[in-house]
Amino acid sequence: MHRSFCSQLKTYFIQTKCCSLGAVSNMSSAQPKGVEMVVEPVSCLHDEPVSIRVHGLNPGQDVTLQASMKDSKGINFLSYAHYRADSSGQVDVSKLESLGGHYKGIFPMGLIGSLVPAPNEYKYTRFFKRDVENPNIVKMTVHKGHLSDEALCSPVVGEPLATLTHLRHYMSPGVQRIPVRFGKVRGCLFLPPDLYIIAGNGPFPGVIDMFGSAGGLLEYRSAQLASRGFASLALAFFAYDDLPKHLEEFNIAYFEEAVEFLLKQEKVFGDGVGVIGTSKGGDLALSMAAFIPSVHACIVINCCNTPSVKGLRVRDCFYTPLNHVFRNVRVSDEGVVFGKEIAQDPRLHPESIIPIEKSQSAFLFLVGSDDQNVKSEFFAQLSYQRLRDHSYPKHYEVSSYPGAGHLIEPPYSPHTPISFHNSYALPLIWGGTSKHHTLAQVQAWSKVLDFLRVHLAKGESISKHKCALKSHL
Repeated sequence: MHRSFCSQLKTYFIQTKCCSLGAVSNMSSAQPKGVEMVVEPVSCLHDEPVSIRVHGLNPGQDVTLQASMKDSKGINFLSYAHYRADSSGQVDVSKLESLGGHYKGIFPMGLIGSLVPAPNEYKYTRFFKRDVENPNIVKMTVHKGHLSDEALCSPVVGEPLATLTHLRHYMSPGVQRIPVRFGKVRGCLFLPPDLYIIAGNGPFPGVIDMFGSAGGLLEYRSAQLASRGFASLALAFFAYDDLPKHLEEFNIAYFEEAVEFLLKQEKVFGDGVGVIGTSKGGDLALSMAAFIPSVHACIVINCCNTPSVKGLRVRDCFYTPLNHVFRNVRVSDEGVVFGKEIAQDPRLHPESIIPIEKSQSAFLFLVGSDDQNVKSEFFAQLSYQRLRDHSYPKHYEVSSYPGAGHLIEPPYSPHTPISFHNSYALPLIWGGTSKHHTLAQVQAWSKVLDFLRVHLAKGESISKHKCALKSHL
């Protein structure tokens, strides 16, 4: 069974039907003077690192390495870095320093972590992947000399020394994607592959996954959670299907129904689920943990400890959102909004604070210390202090990541320091620097997976499943 799984995995990633570029090769398609670019593995899951090397250069030769990738709307993102070949005519990005470009120094995944909109695209575009059943297609090239992004995009840039195509998948082979319409609940359920026979073929820990005020349905984190052994429900709460088109007052009943749906699935074990939420999805996750006993593990990423933007109704109680102090909003000369200070201090309105001390859940607060959108470290510490003051009996912790911004996502998602936001009708700053943010995403993802495994454990089966995932992927 192990050999069969690995064989299918290799076939899926190398001959994926999702790729319309033909057979994937790890060899350069253009190799003047014997220059070769190698990326290993050439096809992998999106949360996995790769090695990037160039062979056949002249010793000390200056080259520019470029990566480009399109989002679901066809918007082109690119990155580039300047390198100087070593004495053997090689560039190994894990060992050599970038001398310029989108990053400097040693940054092994810099070409992917620092992807930004191309010069001919709107520069404040956030990378969104909607079609998670198709991989991200990354084109990598090597050019003579140290070039700028404008030169790289010029029609007279000339033929590259080498080029290749690299595939990054959100779904491992066998992951099931199931659109959900259950009562009022709207979303998409992702189930791990049946091929994990070594792990008992399920059932699996259940997780509800939510994002923020971008709205709609974002599936890429749930797809990756399923690829790592979790039954994950990507849950929409506005601007999707027949849900309200704009943020409105929330009712805990909607989220109770989502938990009910997940626990009814045959491939979900136990009487409890986990929740993970970013930004607005984070305070909704806290509310679910506080008011729904079946939530046993709660992970929040850069959020408030009160309802944000819109309030929450919990049966006969209503938790009001914090008032916005618009005089604290700053707009730069370039029209970029700095909204970090917009929310009032929740200690001035204790009736708005989510009573997480009533929860049955373990808590993990993930914080980007350079979050420029929310005072997330402040809010996380208030939550931590509240739990400590109530002698909360279950696990709770805050993990802060230096240099990380607001949008902490699964590993190697392009870092977005600024993007257009519909609420302001202007670009909004999120913060973070590409190298620190990329490292934070790797460390936070490992923390997320371990936290969910521990607090949604089912005796021995969860540890065996963890081992199975490591051995296969």
